[in-house]
Amino acid sequence: MVCIVFVRSKTPTEEMLSLARDNGIVIMQSNKRLYEACGIMYSNGLGNK
Repeated sequence: MVCIVFVRSKTPTEEMLSLARDNGIVIMQSNKRLYEACGIMYSNGLGNK
């Protein structure tokens, strides 16, 4: 796993952030809905290999 994205203004806990940091996982947060956030990330190259 490379990153975790929280959508709809959900907020990761401090424990989640600490675990992610310890394991080199990026945490992103957005106020967008899941469908819109996925579309934006895809159009900017995420998943295009």
